[in-house]
Amino acid sequence: MALEIRAPTLDEWPAVCAVDARSFGVSCTPDDIEDRLKLHDIGRFRVAFDDGRIVGIAASYAMDVTLPGGAIVLMGGVTWVSTSVTHRRQGLMRRVVGAVHDDIDARGEPVAALYAAEGGIYDHLDYGMATKVRWTTVDPRVVKLREDVCVRPNPVRFLEGEEIVPTISALWDRFRGVRAGETGRDLAVQQFLYEDRVKPQGPQSGAYYLGHDDGYASYRAEERWNDGHPNTSVSLIELIALTPDAHAALWQTLLEMDLVGEIRARCIPLDDPLPYLLQNPRALRTRELNDGIWVNVRDIPATFGARTYRTTDCIVVEVGGTRWAIEGGPDGGTCRAVDSRPDLVTTHGPFSALLYGGVLPSALVAGRRMTARNADVLARADLFFTTSLAPHSQETF
Repeated sequence: MALEIRAPTLDEWPAVCAVDARSFGVSCTPDDIEDRLKLHDIGRFRVAFDDGRIVGIAASYAMDVTLPGGAIVLMGGVTWVSTSVTHRRQGLMRRVVGAVHDDIDARGEPVAALYAAEGGIYDHLDYGMATKVRWTTVDPRVVKLREDVCVRPNPVRFLEGEEIVPTISALWDRFRGVRAGETGRDLAVQQFLYEDRVKPQGPQSGAYYLGHDDGYASYRAEERWNDGHPNTSVSLIELIALTPDAHAALWQTLLEMDLVGEIRARCIPLDDPLPYLLQNPRALRTRELNDGIWVNVRDIPATFGARTYRTTDCIVVEVGGTRWAIEGGPDGGTCRAVDSRPDLVTTHGPFSALLYGGVLPSALVAGRRMTARNADVLARADLFFTTSLAPHSQETF
């Protein structure tokens, strides 16, 4: 029987969940199956069947993303990508993800993006690495904020009960437009995340929420004692701050918690100012630095014409044989197909990596993923495409 790739039915949803869980080495309870359906549009799934058995899965979320300058465009957040180990090296993942891309295109979403479970599998599907994610630790027993930046009394308070979701939703909506790469969340998504996060996770507590007029933080705690000495581990889930004062106040609160031996996080941007607020900047340790969001631009004119640029210029980029004149500045941009001589030549994945403004064209040239007409053009392109704030996403999907 030939392979069949199609959207699953509701009756097939439990089997889709079971195969996905097997692929990622986790278990999936009946409650998990029911909960997952609340957040997913089954029509955005594409599943490969071989003689009635599921052998490949991919899907996408209906999302939107902030581009440099604050413009928001629709995005297909690609997820649930897996291929049965019995069907490897047959081009199946390319076909299933391709079917999801076709669905994203049909819905008029000009960007596809994903987090990669493994770092080497999406380049050949025309994705480019657009952000970085780092895992950090800080030990509040040995470092605090500098006293000259602390505020007393601290305006941060704990959020509780029914105030949590509407409060953090309003703050998130204000925050997500500040930094390229952040995504939107409607109230249903915020409610789902809240209900999921307030449940204990293994030895970790349910999430606690700290609120400020211009930001919030959420975290879990895991009680630990070393021979009677407190060593609780705190996992920071999110921290968003719309002002420097909110950022400092939230970190002041976190670093003054009793009994805590370390605060672990994966949500701190590369350019976060926290080290400059600490008594000892080295106390914020980066444990690991990985690829973050991978981007595949589905509609080049719509996306590169929607973002702003750091300098006023026009750069012609040849992407897979088609030349695009990208003209713009701090107030906006345009992108159109042209026949002009290219300034830069590349393929689709590295070009997509430029969309959020966190990748230097010169790094792509040095990495043999792009060529430049001359050094002057390359220097202009570095200034033109990059942003003052590093792109970042605290969302996982």
